[in-house]
Amino acid sequence: MAAQEETADTTAASLPTDVSAHYVLVTPGETASSILGHAAIRMSCPSQGLDYCFTIKTPEIREEVIDMLFGHLRIGLVPEETSHFRQTYMKEGRGIIEYRLALSLDDTRRLWQQLDGQVARGLYLDLDYVNNSCTQVAIDQLYEQLRTRSDLQIDEVIRKTIPVQTRREAVLRYFDQSTWWGFLLHSCYSYYPDEKVSPRRLVVMPQDAAAVFREAGLVTEETVVAKQEKSAPSSGGAWLTPLLASVLFFLLCLLPFRQVDWLAVPLQILSLLLFILLSVFSHASGIGFNWLILALFPLTAPVGIVYMLCHMGDIYSLAQLLFVLGFFVRALYYLYHHRNQVKKIILFKFINHSSI
Repeated sequence: MAAQEETADTTAASLPTDVSAHYVLVTPGETASSILGHAAIRMSCPSQGLDYCFTIKTPEIREEVIDMLFGHLRIGLVPEETSHFRQTYMKEGRGIIEYRLALSLDDTRRLWQQLDGQVARGLYLDLDYVNNSCTQVAIDQLYEQLRTRSDLQIDEVIRKTIPVQTRREAVLRYFDQSTWWGFLLHSCYSYYPDEKVSPRRLVVMPQDAAAVFREAGLVTEETVVAKQEKSAPSSGGAWLTPLLASVLFFLLCLLPFRQVDWLAVPLQILSLLLFILLSVFSHASGIGFNWLILALFPLTAPVGIVYMLCHMGDIYSLAQLLFVLGFFVRALYYLYHHRNQVKKIILFKFINHSSI
């Protein structure tokens, strides 16, 4: 036993002591998968020449929007050399901020070992922007360590730093729903983002994770590696906002001209098919069932519209409601304009059924 203890002490003493951990925040980009920003964990050991950023990657993505919306992709934790990681995002004009974490030497070593273990698993997760975002995966191992510390109530810190109940509310604190990007994303995503979850699952935005670490007193140094060179796509600026477009569309649908049907009816059908396809096939995005399917389908539109009214402000916006109301009004106009054909179809089916 004495020999074993001596060997263990010698092994521990031989391990490098200049290891450190950083939380890395990357500011939003311009593509569909980067507009919320990015997160990674940087582990470094200068004496051994080791410096890596552990980040979520998938080698399967080819056409970003198509794969993201209709694919079934797998992701895994990948260690990238920090210099290469920085260069990639700096070329895109994105900012990079690093937060040195106040972890003990043993905790830092343990974290590095756990991250290596996740890397060895390969593509071990389904790509899901709701439940497996880059921020959530990056800090999972770190959170498990912090949760067991008796001197830190990490869940209470999260509740204080992120005073929301759902992941949609967490995103809306940074992502303006009045812009076109916000309008499209919040129209596509329904159900899953609105579930009430544990405090840990509320940390979906890279900025929020940094705020939690600061509030917990875990940040000893904050370094701006690169400044944001391009404005975030969610900042808006276009004069034709979703709200203005929805008002114009709703007024157009009120016009009693058959020519309006040529625009409204095909657009309604395409929108309905899109949301059905997203609900059925968008495994990579974690979109799930969407109540807009009921609101866009003429027979169930009243039910969907009532649901939207009951969740106005927390899930749906006025712009979404006006678009749906416009489609519903136009569907009624369309039935009225073609009432004679509808009567013939109903009468024809009734006669055939009676003859049988």
